Amino acid sequence: MPMKNAMPGRIPAAGDDRKAAEALKFRRIRRMILTRVLSAPFVIVILVCGVLVYFFAANLRARAVNELRIIADGHRTLIEQFLSDQASALEFAASSGTFDELKNDRTLNALFINLRGRSAAFMDLGVFDDDGNHVSYVGPFDLEGRNYSKTEWFRAAKERRTYISDVFLGFRNVPHFVIAVQRIEKGRHWFLRATIDTKYFNDLVEDIRVGETGEAFLVNASGVFQTDRRSGGALIEKDPDLSLYRTKGRNVNSFIARAADGKRYLYSAGRLSETGWLFVVRQDVADAYAPLARAVAVAVVVIALGGVVVVLTAFVLASAQASQLALADAEKREMGSKLLVAGKLAEVGEMSAGMAHEINNPLQVMISECAMLNDVLADVDPERRTMTADDLNVVKDCVNQLGVQIGRCRNITQGLLKFARKTEATIKDVDLGALMGEVVGMIEHRALIDNIRIEADLEGGIPIVRSDPSQLQQVFLNLLNNAEYAVQGREGAEIRITAAAEGEEVAVSIADNGCGIEPENLKRVFLPFFTTKPVGQGTGLGLSTCYGIVERLGGRISVESEVNTGTVFTVRLPISVDAVSGNGAGTAAG
Repeated sequence: MPMKNAMPGRIPAAGDDRKAAEALKFRRIRRMILTRVLSAPFVIVILVCGVLVYFFAANLRARAVNELRIIADGHRTLIEQFLSDQASALEFAASSGTFDELKNDRTLNALFINLRGRSAAFMDLGVFDDDGNHVSYVGPFDLEGRNYSKTEWFRAAKERRTYISDVFLGFRNVPHFVIAVQRIEKGRHWFLRATIDTKYFNDLVEDIRVGETGEAFLVNASGVFQTDRRSGGALIEKDPDLSLYRTKGRNVNSFIARAADGKRYLYSAGRLSETGWLFVVRQDVADAYAPLARAVAVAVVVIALGGVVVVLTAFVLASAQASQLALADAEKREMGSKLLVAGKLAEVGEMSAGMAHEINNPLQVMISECAMLNDVLADVDPERRTMTADDLNVVKDCVNQLGVQIGRCRNITQGLLKFARKTEATIKDVDLGALMGEVVGMIEHRALIDNIRIEADLEGGIPIVRSDPSQLQQVFLNLLNNAEYAVQGREGAEIRITAAAEGEEVAVSIADNGCGIEPENLKRVFLPFFTTKPVGQGTGLGLSTCYGIVERLGGRISVESEVNTGTVFTVRLPISVDAVSGNGAGTAAG
């Protein structure tokens, strides 16, 4: 059933195909320019930028680690100075009176007020005799009269002049640490001890801000917290991350490790000289390297934007360059086409004299036949208007001869017109035997006049080639004209044409026994405008045109020559796919 309102299909024109092919070639040239010209520098730039970003990131990472180390070292010094100041103040207080004077509550209270005036870190003050008895006390707890002889801090204090204890609970059952100063008076040892305010000391230690997650704390040699840790860890609790802390001597070491809470931290740790406590500063890795991440992100964005600008610029330049190359290619094709036409015109010019002579012979015959007709017609009786049987036969012979000679002239002119006609390149299967027969027919009569013998060995199965018959005709005609020129005037002049399959090619050879080509000219015979003919007899376009045609058709052309012996031009053309695959239609009958 016919469809209604059907739109007629549009048949694509040859011009559309040509435009599509030119657009495809333009894109191919642009892609080639981009890949060959831009790819290597772009890869090098990316590698250089990558190396720069890597070292930039490494430098920022080292800077972050070094800054944390400096902060930790500076704050450790501040804590050591604080403890040293408190110990010095207590030593000065102990030296300000005798044991008997300081065990007096009023004197001790005045001394405590004096210490508090110097530092608010002192929480209480007490005097102990050699047996550990707390003989006098000033402070918020009821500790006077207690015996401390078996406590750890008292035993340690007896071994040193000044002692700073770890944090412990003691009789007051509150986490604290003490500074004790030992004095010797008349062979008797006594001690002045002060308790440091834990909150005051905690605030001092934690008074450090590194990013958003930075924190500082103290742990003793057993891994017990000596100060609170903001992210979790109270006084006298065990630090689960003690094994992570890497210290060596007095140096502050920095490192990255994963803590018990599963997070990765940047650490800086160093020991206090007086107490042996470990001062630790740590910061979440993401927080520590946040400036690094931002800087790298900015660098990557800048590089990416620069790359986009470079690619866009290269794309524009490549498009412009591709347009110029496409225009140059179009001009080259046009010039090639004009060169082909010029080559044909040159061949036509060389053939014109011979063609004129070939046409003149039939014309002479026709003139003779016309004269004979006039004689016969003159003998016809004008009254009866009849002729004899012999006259009638003569007229018939003349008419037949006129037809033959006219056909001969037509064949000559058609061959010349067919050769000289400008045609579009058409690739199709070509029978070389038939093609060479046509070409030989165009010069055969002229060669006969010049006593040149043409031997064409084209019998047998010559494989079909896939090519342009018009351009091949121009190539072989040029080679035959050159061969005919080379053997002119030589005795026994001969041109031999052979064709045979060689692998996946057909080799057509045109050999002559002419004058040959000088060795120094052999390398130049295919150059444009090079000719060995006298001025006015050669343009130098023939062989260069043949070379270009054969190359474009996917074939090869070569020459061998020896002076005074002859020259052989060989044209090799690819066999048609059907012939290679063994298809019977791919071989000429011969």
